Amino acid sequence: MGFLERAIPNQSDAYRRLVVRAYAEIGALVLGPALPYLLRAVFAQVRGRREERIERCLEGAVYWGNRVRRFTRTRVVQLGAVECPAAGHLILINHVNELDFAFDGLVLRKPYLANQTIKRTLFAYWWMLGMGSAVFDQGHSRTIARSVRALLAGLPKRSYVVYPEGGNSYGEEIRPLRKGMLKLAFENRIPVFVVLKSGLASFQERQRDNVIGYLPLGTLQPADFPDWQAFREAIHTRMAVEKPGLDAKVLELRERG
Repeated sequence: MGFLERAIPNQSDAYRRLVVRAYAEIGALVLGPALPYLLRAVFAQVRGRREERIERCLEGAVYWGNRVRRFTRTRVVQLGAVECPAAGHLILINHVNELDFAFDGLVLRKPYLANQTIKRTLFAYWWMLGMGSAVFDQGHSRTIARSVRALLAGLPKRSYVVYPEGGNSYGEEIRPLRKGMLKLAFENRIPVFVVLKSGLASFQERQRDNVIGYLPLGTLQPADFPDWQAFREAIHTRMAVEKPGLDAKVLELRERG
């Protein structure tokens, strides 16, 4: 947990304490109320039922997200049903701060594509692997190739959540989208389902009584674009155009109480 606190730049002590508490909850839950999810996941793994293990761990992630939602007194709203494709897609959503995983796990209920930094948060890393997430190692060309193969092998059975901006924004703007995953999706004809969220940055100023809104933006097919740059631009434009309206709606809901 010390790594988490040190890795949060230019944020208040109150926000840092909130993040540490949110992730510390994972260990407490695994040894307490969420123990049944763990035991069912372990039992499924022992019996060779990998997909069942993933489902039990995804249920555990939802339990964690609800726990964070309750102690922060957060209202989570879907402005349109967020129905993520079960398999074969990358689910793209904007990346705001360290609390993304808790709330995105609650709403999207899908495994992630995460970078190797997650390995430093022991319980979170262990649980993410359990729920079928793929950890992308970017340190060497050989490990990148292995990560790509693992992703392509997993797609027929599930979809993965991807943060295309590549890191925390600590704000509500849509930053430029990184090349890697979008070029990979284009070259391998992987459709992307795009979701926007708003309200996460509010936690950096006030740690309770926030509203988070999720808005599905539909699916884009790589085959509809001449190259990966056009594909990336279309995704970024769709997110950037829709974001101010979502922000305004979430602010209205928060002020209304």
